[in-house]
Amino acid sequence: MSLKTGAKNAVKKCMGVKPDEKVVILSDSNTAKIGKNLESAALNVTDDVKFFNLASYGDRPLSRFPQTIEKEADEADVTFWTARSYDGELESVRIPFIEAALNDGRHGHMVNVTEDVMKYGMSVDYEKIKKFTERLAEKLERTETIRVTNEQGTDLEVTFSDKHNWIPSTGVYKEKGYWGNLPDGEIYTVPFTMEGKIVVDGMLGDHFPNKFQHEDLQKDPLTVVVENNDKPHSTEIHCENKELEREVKEYLSRNECSSRVGEFGMGTNIFLDKFTNNSLLDEKYPGVHIAFGDPLGRETNADWSCPEHLDMILTKTNVWLDGEKILEDGEYLIL
Repeated sequence: MSLKTGAKNAVKKCMGVKPDEKVVILSDSNTAKIGKNLESAALNVTDDVKFFNLASYGDRPLSRFPQTIEKEADEADVTFWTARSYDGELESVRIPFIEAALNDGRHGHMVNVTEDVMKYGMSVDYEKIKKFTERLAEKLERTETIRVTNEQGTDLEVTFSDKHNWIPSTGVYKEKGYWGNLPDGEIYTVPFTMEGKIVVDGMLGDHFPNKFQHEDLQKDPLTVVVENNDKPHSTEIHCENKELEREVKEYLSRNECSSRVGEFGMGTNIFLDKFTNNSLLDEKYPGVHIAFGDPLGRETNADWSCPEHLDMILTKTNVWLDGEKILEDGEYLIL
């Protein structure tokens, strides 16, 4: 598959851009080629396309969201973020961009996207992903308890509350107010309780992939112990890679909410069979990912928020829904 094919799929199949719609694309120097391919694909559908390069607005990370981009995003029907993630920009730039985009439109979030990710993750059949994700959503919405294990030592028990929504991210966002991380394929919510041990040998999110990749976590997995008490949160963090351990501890101690579990998710992109070192694609790999920090309350209906959000992606997971095994060594048993 080609970069051009991936961009066309994103514009037409995933976001459903129409001839009378306005499109805004935000890139940076790392992803300008991808952004320009999206621009070209969008211009084949509509004449109203605006392209921005964050590098034009100052040294990264930016402490403020540029007003010019905010105004254009606020007026757009469809927006794309393809820029690289920088520590500190989640709250100052990325979240404000998404909020502006959703005022009157829909959004495709493609943070840290690479050409390989576009070719590999954006050129698949999103209608099939949508159907499978929605079928799994029906099962999860009836589930009270989930158990997760893997051969690396993960052993978790998770429960859920009816007040929190399960969000199926299908990769198809053709209605106003909807958004997702592209490439896509997952379903997630905020857990009510969680107890046990997480052994992360897949990937970490936010800015961590810039420094620590899948091979690093395969060699030295990160272990996080979660206790519930009044709310599920991390209590112990261990890793043979002491630099990684130190940086994760620092991240999860920035605010009281930073160490709180904000998301339990399952990857549903059934076309993925390898890790790419792009966390927003790798979390769509069939299996489990857990995030500490912000619970994405706009979607999940959680009543709290946090300036941090750190995904932790596991490999070769086994998953039971109320005792029914639906995932074995990272392969779905319900396809």
